[in-house]
Amino acid sequence: MGIAPLVTSTLSDSFKIRRMLYLAFGMVFTIASIGGGFSKSALPLILARIFQAVGSGGATILGAGTVTDIFLPAEQGTAMGLFFLGQFLGPVLGPPVGGLLAHAFGWESTFFFMAIVSAVVLLELFFFLPETYRVEQEHPLDTLEKEGGGADASSLKTLANHSFTNPFKAVLLLRHPVILLSSIEIGMVFGLMFSIETIVPELFVKYYSLNEYETGLTYLGAGVGSVIGALIGGKLSDISLMRGKQRNGGEALLEDRLSPSMWFAGLIIVPFGALLFAWGAEKHMSIVAPIAGFTIYNFGMAQVMSAGSAYVVNAIPGQGSSATAAANFLRMVFACIFSLTAQIIVDAVGYGAYGVIMAVINVICTALFYLVKVKGAKMRAAAVRIEQAKNK
Repeated sequence: MGIAPLVTSTLSDSFKIRRMLYLAFGMVFTIASIGGGFSKSALPLILARIFQAVGSGGATILGAGTVTDIFLPAEQGTAMGLFFLGQFLGPVLGPPVGGLLAHAFGWESTFFFMAIVSAVVLLELFFFLPETYRVEQEHPLDTLEKEGGGADASSLKTLANHSFTNPFKAVLLLRHPVILLSSIEIGMVFGLMFSIETIVPELFVKYYSLNEYETGLTYLGAGVGSVIGALIGGKLSDISLMRGKQRNGGEALLEDRLSPSMWFAGLIIVPFGALLFAWGAEKHMSIVAPIAGFTIYNFGMAQVMSAGSAYVVNAIPGQGSSATAAANFLRMVFACIFSLTAQIIVDAVGYGAYGVIMAVINVICTALFYLVKVKGAKMRAAAVRIEQAKNK
C-alpha cells in the first residue's frame, strides 16, 4: 500500500490520466480478492493479500489528484475530508463486518464479499466516472503563484508538463523539506492510530472478556470520530484559507490552509485521546474509557490529515498525485513499523507508558509540522526551483 501509489501517481502525473488507472488497479484488487477466497494454504493467501494491497493502494491514492482536478482551492479542504472518509471508515467497519461474515459463513466469505463490492465499484467507475485530469490545470497553478510559490506561471506549467519515466520517482519528493516535514506528522498520526488498532483485540479480549465480534464493534466509535473530524477539519481548513486571503489583500497563501483547529487537534486532542485510551486500559477502567480515547484520537487525527493532505497535494504544482504518494509511502512505513512493534512495546512497558510515548511523538511531530506553517512558502519556492532545474 506504500509502494503501489508511487507507481500510479507518477504514471498519472506523467501521462495525465486517472480513470484508466482507477480501473486497472481496481481490477487487480478484485482478482486478488477472488484468489484469496480460494486459497488453501498460507502462501497463496499471503500473495492474495499483497496484490489486494497493490490494487487498493494504487487506486486509492489517485483520489487526492481527482480532488484537485474538480474542486477549486477554496473547496479542496472540505473535499479532501470527504475523500478520507472511505479510508477512515474501511479499517473501522472492516472488523465488525468481517467478523460477522467469518462467523456466519467462514473466513473465505470475507474475500468474496470484498470481490463483490469491488466489482460493483468498478462498474460504477466505468459508467459514471469521466477522465478528470485537466491538462492545463490552470486554477491550481495560477492560484499557487499567488500563494507564495515563488515561481512564475510559465515555469510551473513547464514543470507540470514534464514527463517522468521512473515510476518510483515520486518518493524522491521527500527530499524537499516542505514535503518531508508535512509527511512526517501526517504519517505519524496515522501510523500510531494503526498501532492502537493492533493492540485493541488483545486488550478487549483479555481484560474486558469480549469475543471477536464484540471487539469488532468497538471500532465503530473510532469510525464516528474519524468521520466527524474529517468533515470538520476539511471545512475549517477552507475557511482558514479564505480568511487568510482576505488578510493578505486578496492573495491566498497556501500555508493559511493549516488552520488553528489543526494545531489544536495535533497538540491537544490527539495526545489526550492517546492518554485516555492507554491509561483507561492500564487501570482497567470501564470499557468506555479506551473506546472514548480511541474515538477522540481519531477525531483529532482526521483533522490533521484532511488539512495537511490538502496542503501537500498543492505544495508542488503539477505533481499533486506524486507528492501525495510520497506522503502516503512514509505513512505506510510508519503504520508498518508501529503495527509490528506496538504489542511488543506494550508488553514491555505497559499500556499507560505506551500512551505517553504516543502523545509525546505526536507533539514533537506537530511541532516539526509548524515549521511548514512558518517557512512553507520559501520551502515550496525552493522545491519548485530544484524540480524545474532537474527536469530541464
